[in-house]
Amino acid sequence: MPRTSAEPALRFLSENSLLDRGFDLKSQGQTVSIPLSRQLEGAEVDMLRSKVEGTILGQDEFEPRTVLPRTLEEALAGDIPAESLARLPGSFDIVGDIAVLEFSSNMFEYEEKIANAVLEIHSNVKAVFARTGPTSGSERIRPLRHVAGEDRTETLHREFGCTFKLDLSKVFFSPRLSTEHDRVARQVVEGEQVIDMFSGAGPFSILIAKRLKDVRVDAIDSNPAAIKLLEENTRANKVDSKIRAHLGDARQVANRLGHTATRVIMNHPSAAKEFVGAACHVLSTFGGKVHYYTFAGGDDAELGAKREMETALEASNHSIRRLLGVRRVREVAPVKWQIAIDAEVTPDSPPKSRL
Repeated sequence: MPRTSAEPALRFLSENSLLDRGFDLKSQGQTVSIPLSRQLEGAEVDMLRSKVEGTILGQDEFEPRTVLPRTLEEALAGDIPAESLARLPGSFDIVGDIAVLEFSSNMFEYEEKIANAVLEIHSNVKAVFARTGPTSGSERIRPLRHVAGEDRTETLHREFGCTFKLDLSKVFFSPRLSTEHDRVARQVVEGEQVIDMFSGAGPFSILIAKRLKDVRVDAIDSNPAAIKLLEENTRANKVDSKIRAHLGDARQVANRLGHTATRVIMNHPSAAKEFVGAACHVLSTFGGKVHYYTFAGGDDAELGAKREMETALEASNHSIRRLLGVRRVREVAPVKWQIAIDAEVTPDSPPKSRL
C-alpha cells in the first residue's frame, strides 16, 4: 500500500487483532508492506480496502522484530541461576546517564552481567557503578566502584526544568529526593529569604530560585566540590543573581548571617539535630518555617522524629508553633525511614514590637 496510507491501515489491523507484531514493517520507495497475523477473510479484505485505498494483498518476507528485554529478570534469564534472579536489586538510582546499584554480598560474581543488563535495558545509561558503603562524613559522599560502561562519575542530571552538573564521587545527590525538592519549593512564596543549610550542588536552592522572581537563597555547604558545582549550576540555570553560595560549617555561616531567614531547609538527616541551634539563630527574630530531616525507625517513626526536633528546639529556646506536616520520604533500611518535618518555629519569648 502507499506509505501515506500506513497509519489508518495499522490502526484498523491493530484494532481487529490482524497485525503480526513479531515482525517489522517493510518499506520500499513510496510503498509499505505490513505483516498480517493470519489470512484475511473476504469481509475483512473489503473493509480494509474501503478504509485504505491502494491496498494489495500478497506474500512478502519480513524481518523478525528485535524485542529488547524490559526488566533485569528478562535480560538475565538463562545467564545467572534462577535462585539468583530473585536476589537482583529491586531498584537502583539513575543520575543523569549514570546508574548506581547496591549489590548483596552473594551477588558479587554476577555484578558485571547485571551491570551490562542495565546498559541494555536503559539506552540512556552510559555508566554503571556499585555502591560500596553508606553515605558518610560531613561531605556526605558515598563510595562507588566502576562496574560497566564508561568509567566516569561526572554527569548532567535534569530535574523539574533545572540542569545539574554533578560528580557522584565528590558530592551528595539522590534522585529519590526529586519529589521532596519539588514539594518544598512549592511552599516558598515571593519575597522570602531562604537558608539552605546543606545545599550540595543545589537541588533545593536552584529549583526555588528558578520558580520565583523575588526570592533570595543563601546556600551553605562544607564541601568545596559541592560549592564549586553549586556555583556552576546557578550560572547554568541563570539564577546566580538570587543565590549566594557559602563554603563552610553551617553553624559558623549562620552566625555571620544573623536573623535573616523566613525559611530554613535542613536536609542532613544523619546530623540535622546538631544544627538546630544554628537554624534558630538564622531565623527571623519572630521565627519562620523549618524543613527538618532525620532518620527514624519503628512503628512510631514520625513521632520519634518530631520528639527529636522538639528536644533540639527546646535547647535553643524555640518551639514548634504549628506543625505543618510529617511524612516518610523514603525507606533507608528495614523499618527505618528518612522523615521530613515541616513546621513553623518561634522563639519561646518573641521580641515585643516597638511602638
